[in-house]
Amino acid sequence: MSDARPRILLVEDNPGDARYIRELLDDAVSLEARSFDDGVLVDRDDREENDPIVHETRLEDALDHLDDAGADVVLLDLGLPDSTGLETLTTLLDHEKAVPVVVLTGLTDREVGMEALRRGAEEFLVKDEINSELLVRSVHHAIERRAHRREQKRYETLIEESTDVNAITDPNGTVQYVTPSVEHVLGYDPDELVGENAFDYIHPDDRVAVREEFDRLAGDPDYRATVDFRFRCADDSWVFLDARGRNLLDEPAIDGFVVYTRDVTEQREYERQLEAQRERLAALNQLNDVVHGVAGAVVDQSTREEIERIACERLAESPSYEFAWVGEPDPETQAVNVRASAGTDGYLDEVSLSVDPDDSASEGPTGRALRTGEMQIVLDVHDDGDYEQWRDVADEYDFQSSAAIPIHYEDTTYGVLNVYANRSDAFREQERTVVEHLGHLVGHAIAAAERKQALMSDAVVELEFRIREIADAIGAGTVPETPIELERTISVDEDEFLVYGTVDDGGVDQVEQLAETVPFWESVTVVGEDVDGVRFELRLSDPPLMSEVASLGGSVRRVVIGEDLRMTAQFPQDTDMREVVDALQNEYDSAEAVARRQVTERDERPGRLADVWSEELTDRQRTVVETAYFSGFFEWPRATSGEDVADSLGISGPTFSQHLRAAENKIFARLVGDDPSDSST
Repeated sequence: MSDARPRILLVEDNPGDARYIRELLDDAVSLEARSFDDGVLVDRDDREENDPIVHETRLEDALDHLDDAGADVVLLDLGLPDSTGLETLTTLLDHEKAVPVVVLTGLTDREVGMEALRRGAEEFLVKDEINSELLVRSVHHAIERRAHRREQKRYETLIEESTDVNAITDPNGTVQYVTPSVEHVLGYDPDELVGENAFDYIHPDDRVAVREEFDRLAGDPDYRATVDFRFRCADDSWVFLDARGRNLLDEPAIDGFVVYTRDVTEQREYERQLEAQRERLAALNQLNDVVHGVAGAVVDQSTREEIERIACERLAESPSYEFAWVGEPDPETQAVNVRASAGTDGYLDEVSLSVDPDDSASEGPTGRALRTGEMQIVLDVHDDGDYEQWRDVADEYDFQSSAAIPIHYEDTTYGVLNVYANRSDAFREQERTVVEHLGHLVGHAIAAAERKQALMSDAVVELEFRIREIADAIGAGTVPETPIELERTISVDEDEFLVYGTVDDGGVDQVEQLAETVPFWESVTVVGEDVDGVRFELRLSDPPLMSEVASLGGSVRRVVIGEDLRMTAQFPQDTDMREVVDALQNEYDSAEAVARRQVTERDERPGRLADVWSEELTDRQRTVVETAYFSGFFEWPRATSGEDVADSLGISGPTFSQHLRAAENKIFARLVGDDPSDSST
């Protein structure tokens, strides 16, 4: 008992019985040191305001007292003026569950007393059999039992809400008992697991370690097992449990292994995040070193090939990455071709990549990066749905994440740099920013190398364009079944062009049909046949595409008309390429630049043919020579007569002959090392 005096509420309507109970309690004064401590019971003639015994005759008054002052125990008679029978007990316990109740019954009410115990009373006493010592002992036991049950309930509540799950198993892992907290932590009713083998619920990757600890427990009763493992919850998710175990087979009350577990899922996740953060920080530091190394190395490189090779090698040498490679799309096939690689082993032989949106091989990060011009990240190849077709090869070459980084400089995309890591969630945040910067750095280095080459040689910039819609490109409503190739364009005057091209034998009719439908195709003439097919001459009047290129200072070198239109044009080195791209895309909605190259045209025989062609011949003489050549005038037997060439140029036969002979004189004079005569006509 505590040092505080128990407060007793006596609820008895019979004055005689009430007096008798009080007398018994008064007689218990001699027992107070043993039961209620000094002064617990006071003489009925000397009761004061703090009298621990309160007497009420009605249930309603008793309930009011419990609300106002409470009590440590209630002595309850079941026959009261306002309530009788077991309903009296039920009403009181419903009103105040915490207070212990000792029921007072008559001699004939013994069965009622037993029922009262079943309904929640702590004791029942037959009034005629009560003595002082029995009454004190009953009050004492009622208080102690209720306190014990309250403590047990608290313990059970703590166990049920705990993140600890404790169990008893046999040496084979069969569950014999598990604490109620298993429902809160793992989602199972305890009865669901009893009789089950715990190893069936442990993650397959962790079973060996747990089995080893069980075997050690079996072999050494003094051993204290410790192990972490993943356990399957009722909803099929996994939690991490930190477990300790003891062999208590020799304890009769246990007769098994006691396993104490604690849910450490949040802690393990936090540790995983910390480890991932450390890995990302290490990778970021290493990547910064790579970027600085690449930046320093590429400064001294003079070619695009050397720059791309060094970037791949430095990335592959870094502990943070597995391998790297650079690719660019083929304008004709739209397949992605490899330009440089390092550490790839046989990976590139096993993958097929494309930028064709109709090809599933373009759905990966490389194809998307080249199509959109934006970096593409795969944080986990096993979770990314677009990476499914390459997942097996990713497992084979041991990488979990990748980055496809466009190599940019201003509006030019030189290709894509692909980097692979064997850690998931790579290329997040700062690491993503740094690798993206690496793409710009490599692009800038390539542009600088090309500018340097241009300064040291005769060079032009060659752009390749694709216009997807044929109607947009030439105004034709149908797509030719056989590709038509236009190989050379000659400007006759400001708005008129002669174009020479080839087509397969069966494609001549298509060229003629297009000439009838395309508004600026004036006429088409078959020139002859060679190994490449049928050669033809096409006269164009103010063609918008070629006129646009000419207005930008360029010349069309080649055009292929098929499912789409592909054009190769050359521009002087100092041309603003951004302006060229913008102008063509403004004119043609479906136009896109697919490649840019630096084209060097070296002439290692200064003072000879190159100088004659560019400096000695007049514009008219160059036009006459080009037209004569591509129309077959110089072939044997001649495919075209001088009169035909003259008609094509809109000049007389003698004038054609005069320009042609003057040009021939200058060219051949230079070839044989003699000064040409004055043939400037």
